[in-house]
Amino acid sequence: MKKLISIGVALALLTMAVVPGAVAAQDIEPSTYAKIPFAIIGSGLELFADIWAIVDTPGALDMGMPWISDVLDEVAPWTAGPLAWSVDMLAWGVGLAADVLDGLFAISLIADALPAGVGDALVGICDTIACGLVTTWSANVTGGEFTPCG
Repeated sequence: MKKLISIGVALALLTMAVVPGAVAAQDIEPSTYAKIPFAIIGSGLELFADIWAIVDTPGALDMGMPWISDVLDEVAPWTAGPLAWSVDMLAWGVGLAADVLDGLFAISLIADALPAGVGDALVGICDTIACGLVTTWSANVTGGEFTPCG
């Protein structure tokens, strides 16, 4: 039992020391701020695949499952790429909702039933959310004011 705890502590220390640098060194770069979580997960999967390939060798843990590394190498880019496109689809849907709300609030019957400014506020909120989801990401933003949806 003590050996198992020692291995767990060693892995925890290794994770704290290696993971931040290794994830930063990965080549997955998100195209928007909203895709950063997908890039982090994709980088983490790549890192785990690399570690698994090292650990599952004769002389190490030798669990006899080298295919796990291959599976993770396939899943990582899909997570950071096509799965992250769900953010773009969400932004499109929220933008569409703003357009639909704008059209509905243009009808006088609906606009008259609401307090003044509520319709414009809801459309503005939807537009702001859609804009925020597609705001471009860069590791170094310098220069003038950054207004992607302005």
